[in-house]
Amino acid sequence: MKKILQSLEEKINQIGKTSHPDKLRYEALEDLERLKSEISIIDFQVSKGLKDKNILNSLLAKTSENLENALKNLRNQKDELKILLDTLPALVYFKDSQLRYHLANRAFLDFSGITQKELEGKKLKEVFKSYLPIGDYENLEESVIEKGKFFFNVEEQLEKNGNIIWVHTNIAPVRNHTGKIIGLIGVSWDITDQKKYEDELKYSKEIAEEGEKIKDRFLTNMSHELRTPLNGIMGMAEILGKTNLDNKQQEYLKNLRNSGEHLISIINDIFTYSSLEKEEVKPIQKAFNTSELLQNTAQNFKEKLLEKSLKSVIDLDKSIPETIKGDPQLLGLILRNLYSNAVKFTETGTITMRAVPVSRTTENELLVRFEVEDTGIGIPEQYKDILFGSFTQLDTSSTKTYQGTGLGLAISKKIVNLLKGEIGVESKWQNGSKFWFTVPLSLENLETEEILYNKQKILELLKEFSVLLVEDNLINQKITSLTLEKEGCQVNLANNGKVGFEKYQQKLYDLILMDIQMPVMDGLEATQKIREFEKSKIDRHAFIIALSANALKEDKEKAIASGMDGFLAKPFKPEELFQLLFNLIIKK
Repeated sequence: MKKILQSLEEKINQIGKTSHPDKLRYEALEDLERLKSEISIIDFQVSKGLKDKNILNSLLAKTSENLENALKNLRNQKDELKILLDTLPALVYFKDSQLRYHLANRAFLDFSGITQKELEGKKLKEVFKSYLPIGDYENLEESVIEKGKFFFNVEEQLEKNGNIIWVHTNIAPVRNHTGKIIGLIGVSWDITDQKKYEDELKYSKEIAEEGEKIKDRFLTNMSHELRTPLNGIMGMAEILGKTNLDNKQQEYLKNLRNSGEHLISIINDIFTYSSLEKEEVKPIQKAFNTSELLQNTAQNFKEKLLEKSLKSVIDLDKSIPETIKGDPQLLGLILRNLYSNAVKFTETGTITMRAVPVSRTTENELLVRFEVEDTGIGIPEQYKDILFGSFTQLDTSSTKTYQGTGLGLAISKKIVNLLKGEIGVESKWQNGSKFWFTVPLSLENLETEEILYNKQKILELLKEFSVLLVEDNLINQKITSLTLEKEGCQVNLANNGKVGFEKYQQKLYDLILMDIQMPVMDGLEATQKIREFEKSKIDRHAFIIALSANALKEDKEKAIASGMDGFLAKPFKPEELFQLLFNLIIKK
């Protein structure tokens, strides 16, 4: 453009000096056209530049607005996240890959007692100077950073204002968009109150367990201290009953026996209830004769029925198999408890015991309903709901007519529940009562080769046996030895376990009746020594029966574990001893 202007200027200056001005004029006009064209191009370029500038300015303005909105959203999200984290009661924190704190919520800052600014860049022990590690927390954090592991339910201790604080923590790795671990996040809870509660619960449990142990020791001691003299009383009464007594003396003896049996019943109820409470009673499946079960129950109350002139009726439905499978011992205990109450609360009339089928629960199981019905005083409606409670008695006055612990029905209910059955009562005041319970009984594998008890057979065998009685109590020595000698047995005595073991080494007795609690050496240790002696020196096995005033389940288990063959709790009747010996020596 500059060149065109210079050329135009030269031509204008030469027009007045030349002889051919038209030519110069024509050339000048051409220069003007070229100049005009250049100016148009420049004008277009300027206009285009201005337009591009406006577009750029518009784009910059839009980008700036977007950035401002994005920053605003980020600030909002940050504020929302902070509000959320600060609302949480848990202690939340973020650490970088060097395990330095970078961020924490309000709960964490309040707990640690420092500000966010003071927290940043610090490590665990710089924040919590009284950190009391009980686990491996710091190593766990390193595993999170190095291996990307997650850890849950980590418990640690801290000290704060002189108090021990328990915290429960979960930790997890934090990764960037490429998957690289850039730190970890931790969430902790102050579980100090929970730990205190657990400690209190543990302490309460220990106290309860210790109380249970004390109760067991008390029951064991009570059992021994009550059963030992009772064994003497009942044993002497048994021996006295076989002598010549006049009517007056027989009446005195009957009262003595009744009082003794009542006391034994109370002791047995207490121990049975304790065993049921501790869930030590386990039902067994055994084939038994249903008719014999009912007959034996009624037979136990023969004398009391005669005393009151009560009639006894047994009604066994013919559709119930003669032999059925269940737990005859537990069923017998329930029936005896119900029958005992019926006799106790009935002055005239009839006690009826029946068994009827209810339904087939499965192909091989029959639901049977047992009933004990009386014509006694009945039960007021308001007392029916509390009948099966522990130690429940309808008459608790000082002038009450009927004796008892109030445990019989509670025991029966617990046993029925154990046998997966139901129990209940139908009664009206002054119009008798009907107690019933249902239990499922098995019809499978009822074949049995039951050898019936034969007293004569066991007595004939015992006459050929050499018998050693190991007992420290003189009265119990007399009772047991007199009982056996009266049946023709020869009995030798030992005053404690040590003497008993020495006598067995000198003479190989066939039967040893062993007390448990004795001075010098108890029955358990003596039995162990006898079994060791038999195993190492001789090839034989003497029958050892525990005759113990300790009647708890664990006492029997200890006796059997020591090597004894059987266990009989004092006081016992001669018939019980003979039946136990029959089962051990002949039946097996």
